[in-house]
Amino acid sequence: MDNVQPKIKHRPFCFSVKGHVKMLRLVFALVTAVCCLADGALIYRKLLFNPSGPYQKKPVHENKEVL
Repeated sequence: MDNVQPKIKHRPFCFSVKGHVKMLRLVFALVTAVCCLADGALIYRKLLFNPSGPYQKKPVHENKEVL
């Protein structure tokens, strides 16, 4: 008697459920990396052009003019 095993047909990786999950993880990882780089660049630019902060505190009496 011949023991004939049927050939198992493999689906391509991108058509399997596991493949979709892995590709979604890759996409989210790339989006996260781009967002982190953009955030870092914006913070660097903000600190480079305005190192003291969003505003400078000045005493009230310096703003008034004396006649």
